[in-house]
Formats: sequence, C-alpha cells, structure tokens
Amino acid sequence: MLEESGMQYGGVGLGRSSLLIAAVAVFFNITFSGYSQNLVQNGNFDAGGGSFENWQISHSISQPSYSGPVIGTQGYNDPYYARFVYETQGQDTLSQEISTTPGAVYDISFWAEDGDGHNFSAEFNFGAYSANLLNPFEIGPGQYYSGWKEFNFEVTATELQTDLSFVAAADMGSEFGVDNVTVVPVPDFDAIIVGTNIEVTVASPAYNTIVQASTNMVTWVNVYTNLAPFTFTNCILQFPHRFYRAAIAYQQIQ
Repeated sequence: MLEESGMQYGGVGLGRSSLLIAAVAVFFNITFSGYSQNLVQNGNFDAGGGSFENWQISHSISQPSYSGPVIGTQGYNDPYYARFVYETQGQDTLSQEISTTPGAVYDISFWAEDGDGHNFSAEFNFGAYSANLLNPFEIGPGQYYSGWKEFNFEVTATELQTDLSFVAAADMGSEFGVDNVTVVPVPDFDAIIVGTNIEVTVASPAYNTIVQASTNMVTWVNVYTNLAPFTFTNCILQFPHRFYRAAIAYQQIQ
C-alpha cells in the first residue's frame, strides 16, 4: 500500500450484446487494490523519527523494569517497526481505535516477522475479529519461516469505533515485529444494465467516491464523483466494451 492520497477499488467489466450480462457477473467479483487511503495513523511507526505516536500500549503484568514494545530497525522496506520483546509471564498489546462505518468492509494489511519461531503467542484483532499470527510462519515440523510475511484480511465493521490491536508474548530468545499497518475502506460496488445504460451503485461507506471507466483496464478516466451512497447512470452504446471501478478519494492520514 502506498502512503499517499489515493483510492481503494471495486470493479466491474462490461461487454456488448449477449456477452454483456455474463461479463458483468464475472467482473463483479474483481477488487482492484491500488493507491489506498490508510485509516491507521503512524502505521509504519516512523513519526518523529520512529515512535509509537497515535498507538496505545498496555501490558498484562506490570513490571517496573519493563517498558513494553520498542521501535526496532530495520522494518519491512522502511526504517522502523514495532518490536515486541520478552516480558516474563506476560504479553503486550499495541492498539489503535479506527473510525469505521457499521456494515462497511475494510481491507486490512500489515507485515509481521516471527523472529526464529520461538514466540509464545501473537494475534491480530479488529473489533470482534481475531487471527492467530504464528501459524502462518510454520513451514514444517519444528521449522519456521524467518523474515517478513504479509497478512491481509477483509473484515466487516460493526461499530463506529473499532479497536485494532496486536497482542504478543515473545519468548526470551526471539521477538515479534509488526510494520506497515493499513486499514482501507472497500466500496460496496454494484452495477446493472438498464437498456443502453449501465447503472453503477456505490452503497457505502460514506466517503467521496469516484467512478472511473476504462476500455483496456490500463488507462482509467474519472466519469463521476459524489458522496456515497449514490447511483450513476452512463450510456454504453458508443463503447465496444468498457470497464468500471469505484474509487474512494480522500486526504492521506499521516
């Protein structure tokens, strides 16, 4: 995911005559992920030259000599990352509240590394959704992948504020790292053919959304912009085939 203002895409492709409806059905399932807004603040932990700014840290056990996760270097493709280290009989939670729309779908992505596979536990949570992050690093009996691994989830929000958190208990011989955390709203995108027109509907979330069109899925042009929900109607007679996608537009959150 790029850290600049941009778009999250949901797409649909169109042909003509008897192939038209079949093409619509096929391309309903395509999601284009491109220049994406990140609702997470300081998702790559580089604020102020490396920090946990905008994140909250808590511990299951309070120890005077223990300060919790630290900012590590080098992260995944950037200078910094969140580094969970060993805490005796305890675990750390790194969290941030995200403003969400109930019923809207969010694409969540981050990179993580499991040291040498010695950690006790590591999980990711987004509201009521939870995922074990250690199992994907197992590549065989007693063998673990060493290095950064990308994680992707699509989760439907149920609240106006959703808690995103990483909970890790690192072993004294290892660490657990997290970097490049992104949460991107996915447009609820649909389309139908009515006569010689296509009706493109974006139901949610309530962001300014751009409808884009292309004849080759390489060059895209903006054809309509509005605050969702809305329905946009476009004549397709002059095009031998055309593709459409919905793109959320915004200002990047630093």
